[in-house]
Amino acid sequence: MAEKHPDELELLSYVEEELPADARRDVVEHLVACRACAESVRRLEAGRDALRASPLLELPEERRREALAGLPERRDPWRPFRPVRRAILVAAPVAAAAAFVGVFVFAAVQLRGGGEDDADSAGEAAQVAEEAGGEAEMDRAQDADTSVQTLTQGELVRSVAGPPTEVVRILRREGIPAEVVEGAVVAESRRGEVTAALAGRPAGPVEVYVR
Repeated sequence: MAEKHPDELELLSYVEEELPADARRDVVEHLVACRACAESVRRLEAGRDALRASPLLELPEERRREALAGLPERRDPWRPFRPVRRAILVAAPVAAAAAFVGVFVFAAVQLRGGGEDDADSAGEAAQVAEEAGGEAEMDRAQDADTSVQTLTQGELVRSVAGPPTEVVRILRREGIPAEVVEGAVVAESRRGEVTAALAGRPAGPVEVYVR
């Protein structure tokens, strides 16, 4: 009966040292007696060494930018709801602070006996606290509206890994003016330039806008 030769996959696994010990020993014994298989192993080793020694091929920077700029935009289904979410996050702490002040004033009235003078003082204190909380809430809401307006006027390019300050640093290093707004990054540039500058950045939660 003719001797069974190892197939190409077995020889390749032998060259890459991926065969189990028993199978590798059988291949070694076969190569000692079979010149044809030994020659195949020699060619596989030469090809492997040539691939490992060859330099990596990279596209020219301009060609890479053009290719990335031509990619279709990935639409964000949650984008219309993000301004509402930010406004809620800003208003929630203000409402909690106002509730805490109300509880404190009520407790003070109860501890002091609840007299008429105390009630008047507590009412004045509550009114002052409510006015102060209202003014703070209005200021925060105006700031939130300004930030949301800034983001909605821009165009979402992509979402990348943070932190936002690191993303801003990368863009500025490429000559692109950028800043952090409400946890997002707003760049003063064209979409293609920003996309190319962040080509090597993995996806993440930091939204990058252009305007």
